[in-house]
Amino acid sequence: MDQREQREAMLKAREQAVQEYRRLKARERNQSPHIPQGKKQGMGILSKFLIVFVMLIAAAAGAAYWAYDQVTKVNSYQVAAMAEPYVLKEGATLNSVVRELAGKDFNPYILNAWVKINRFSYPVIQRGEYAVDGVKTLPQLLADMRDGNVIKVQLPTLSMIEGMNLSMIKRRLQAREDVAQDPELDLILNKPSEFIKVILVRSASDETLLQAIGGTHDSLEGLLMPATYEYEPGKTTSVQLVAKSLVKMAEYMRDRYIERNMEIDSIAPTPYHVLILASLVERESSIESELPLIAGVFVNRLKKGIRLQTDPAVMYGVSPDFRGPLRLSQLRKDTPYNTYTRAGLPPTPIAMPSAASIEAVLNPANTNALYFVARGPDPKEGHIFSATLQEHNRAVAQYRKAVKNYKEKAAQAEADAQAAAELGNGATQ
Repeated sequence: MDQREQREAMLKAREQAVQEYRRLKARERNQSPHIPQGKKQGMGILSKFLIVFVMLIAAAAGAAYWAYDQVTKVNSYQVAAMAEPYVLKEGATLNSVVRELAGKDFNPYILNAWVKINRFSYPVIQRGEYAVDGVKTLPQLLADMRDGNVIKVQLPTLSMIEGMNLSMIKRRLQAREDVAQDPELDLILNKPSEFIKVILVRSASDETLLQAIGGTHDSLEGLLMPATYEYEPGKTTSVQLVAKSLVKMAEYMRDRYIERNMEIDSIAPTPYHVLILASLVERESSIESELPLIAGVFVNRLKKGIRLQTDPAVMYGVSPDFRGPLRLSQLRKDTPYNTYTRAGLPPTPIAMPSAASIEAVLNPANTNALYFVARGPDPKEGHIFSATLQEHNRAVAQYRKAVKNYKEKAAQAEADAQAAAELGNGATQ
């Protein structure tokens, strides 16, 4: 029986008791005067007993109604606003919290009854700090405590951006004065194999995260997930932030690698090879819609044994901090990352690939293109994709013409600005 039905039953019982009392009184008044005196006295005693009985029933019904009304009011009770967060400490119980939050406005027996009725709605309450804004009701605050909706402190963040390499990440970490600098950072970045194992192997029977990135490696390049990471000033260390991003990448690969197009296995047989190829895709374009096409071109070239000839890899081989432009001598100098002089993939990723670049490699576009070149000097213009060398050569010529026009316009604009400046100086003399 729910609370509404209980209330209706109590009201009905009280009404019936009142009606019975009235009926007996009427009967007593209408009794015949010929009834013997003894019987009249007996009936008077019975009448008084019934009156007392009826009054007791009415009192009980009234008390029950009052209790029901009070318990119902607890459901809509708004806890007064608190200037400071309400701290729920370890060892607190549902009963103690309810008394602390509503005890000044309700009888303890009422609150005990409310807790007994609602205890299964709040099987556990989690310690922490909770906001009491004067708007939420007691049940809503208890729901926050059940779900652990604690006050979240706005923490500073550090962004690891897609396309960045380890050298950039290291400088970014060291530039943050409120990040605790771990002296082991250099060692971990240079010899990460044991670090990778410690962070990703959860137990002797659970190496799924380690397997998700293809095992341990001699470089963390490409193994950190681009994202924005919160940290506690003065407490979070640089190594902890690196560990967070490593775990995030491993978790992403564990969830997504299984959804790959199996056809890529011939050219990227492990998750680590996927990350290598994804880093090349990442560095080739900033336009997300192009990434699957670029991945498709690389897959086609690798299947046909054609060298990738991707400049970002060559630049990384010159130096992780090299920004170009590449000279012909650098294109010809053989390094493990020179995709003009060596076939296949470079030995490691060259940067942090984004989720979009990884997805592009896991499910590349179905294309017959083998070449691509930028449309012009502005990266936002994207690329021209070609299936034949003849088409590609025309696209290259178009690109060179666009670059030439851009340089000419830039030179003319600079000359015009200089002339205007000279005229301005002459006018003031």
